[in-house]
Amino acid sequence: MIRDFVGYQSPKTKSLKLLYSLIRKLGPIKVSSLTEMTGYKHTTCVRLIDELVQAGLVYDSGLGESSGGRRPVMYVINPTAFYLIGVEITNLFTTVLLLDLNLKILETKKLKMDSQSTGEYTIDFVTKSVSELLARNHIQRERLLGIGIGILDPFDEEKGVMTNSDSFVAGGWEDLNIVDYLSEANQCPVLINNGTNLAALAEYRLNYSKENKNIVFVSSDMGIRCGMIQQGKLISNKNEMDDAFGHMIIDIHGQRCSCGSYGCLQAYSSLPAIREEVVKRIKRGETSYLKDIVNDLEEISYHQVLEALEKEDPLCLEVIKEAAYYFGIGLTNLIYLVRTDIVICGGTLVPKPLFFDVASEIAQSRMKKYPNSPVKIIKSTTAYHIVAQGAGCMVLDYFTEELLS
Repeated sequence: MIRDFVGYQSPKTKSLKLLYSLIRKLGPIKVSSLTEMTGYKHTTCVRLIDELVQAGLVYDSGLGESSGGRRPVMYVINPTAFYLIGVEITNLFTTVLLLDLNLKILETKKLKMDSQSTGEYTIDFVTKSVSELLARNHIQRERLLGIGIGILDPFDEEKGVMTNSDSFVAGGWEDLNIVDYLSEANQCPVLINNGTNLAALAEYRLNYSKENKNIVFVSSDMGIRCGMIQQGKLISNKNEMDDAFGHMIIDIHGQRCSCGSYGCLQAYSSLPAIREEVVKRIKRGETSYLKDIVNDLEEISYHQVLEALEKEDPLCLEVIKEAAYYFGIGLTNLIYLVRTDIVICGGTLVPKPLFFDVASEIAQSRMKKYPNSPVKIIKSTTAYHIVAQGAGCMVLDYFTEELLS
């Protein structure tokens, strides 16, 4: 039935779709609440919900509490009625998740991106992973709703191709239509969108949709980006400015950024900026174990910098602390502009030592002027997987909500 929610819909199908969407977002929920929200007659609502139950899409959670009479039926969606594949493609890793309809991660496959990870090799890895994940979890192919792809690099949504893949070590991305390639190989719908937007969407659906309609998700890794949910809706960028947060000026006399301007946040707090600073300081004679594992300092990779941070290399910790300081300033500016209640920090750098703690402390200390307007600055729930979870969420929204735009 859920596939009937796409395309032309009869009035009855539209009503079923609306009820399913509300149960998905607000469940456990009772019939009386649904009738109040939709305006449907009680008998009509009961009949339509019964169809969803018979189709295996919703069921009684058993969580209703009696106030003296009969226990009310509280409906939730059946998370195993269908399944989703969420994918994140970056120049560091490609992540493939098998998700249920509650966006719970059932299993993960990961590819470290290196010189062999061409476009075709990577997409073949995704297809192979889909088959393996379904087989290992005894899921029939027809119960896969679709595949969602989250990409941080610039891409043409209509053509399904990356418009700039310079950050990838291996080539073969420029003319590769990711959507068509995966659709043909997997025989299911494939959707693609900006990864930071998808991360914001996943955080909102998983953790905040019942209590807060406005959140900001910020990401720091190869680039610095943000995605925003306002009044429960994703604020999308149509004008190629998804990385605008990274080009917020924090020092007008500062370092030159890749965009040509000076003093951008990107030039201080992104992974490329951190790597560049580490290499520069080693050349000046500062000590780091990274110096002993490469023949040429310019060969130090992003992966090696991240590994050095995990091992708490003193030089790398000093550099990331400084990067986090500037990131905290950027967070403060962003909060002043959008006046959100919650800022969620994700991306490759956030789980690493010092980065989040220093950045959040700097931001909070700079906002003491407004003690009556507290802002929560928190880590992403699944920092390494949140984009792929959002990609899976996009697929479910395709069937049950309005398309991302």
